[in-house]
Amino acid sequence: MASWDEQAGRVSQAFNDWFLIDRDQRAFLGLGLRFAAAAYSEIWEEAGREPGDPEGPEQIDIFETRVAGLHQHDYEWMHCSGVLRDGVTNFEVYLEKAREEILRHQGEAIEVSEHSPYWRDLKDFYKRVGADIDSAEVEAVRDLRHFLSHRRGELRTEQQREQFAAKAEGLGPLNAELSAAKVISAMDDLGAAVREADRQVHAHTWGGVKLPR
Repeated sequence: MASWDEQAGRVSQAFNDWFLIDRDQRAFLGLGLRFAAAAYSEIWEEAGREPGDPEGPEQIDIFETRVAGLHQHDYEWMHCSGVLRDGVTNFEVYLEKAREEILRHQGEAIEVSEHSPYWRDLKDFYKRVGADIDSAEVEAVRDLRHFLSHRRGELRTEQQREQFAAKAEGLGPLNAELSAAKVISAMDDLGAAVREADRQVHAHTWGGVKLPR
């Protein structure tokens, strides 16, 4: 049997599903930020073209009203947060689907549960097929996703600032730092883990390798 080869299309079905979503997420990240930058610029310029009135609101007040108080940097942070969280979900869905794909090929009993497997169970399963899905890079991205989901990235302790924000004088940032570059880097780390795992997934499905008992 030929070995795993992404360029030749020798990958699992779960990998194909993950890849298409990952591609869409990257496009959504970039397009959303571009659209927002153009829209905020237009709204600001429109606010400045309002008829002058010494007693009326200033340009910044008109702008604030039209964006409902959501400034561009806040929008960008929320957009990046959403894409990163969805990227981790895509990674975890890949692991679930790939596990099911292996079990089907191996003829083992499989039940698709209403609830996702626990992370420790996924780690144990992939260890069984010779893949490490819990590298330091993956752990860091999943920690950030958890922090964004359950604390909305609010930095409350010095330890959180050290883990999720750059060094800064004085008070420093109030939320975990996010940017398009940081999100892409996180997605690249998850992508590397998917590609490494899928070598074993392909081997234990289309490659004919048997699961160890």
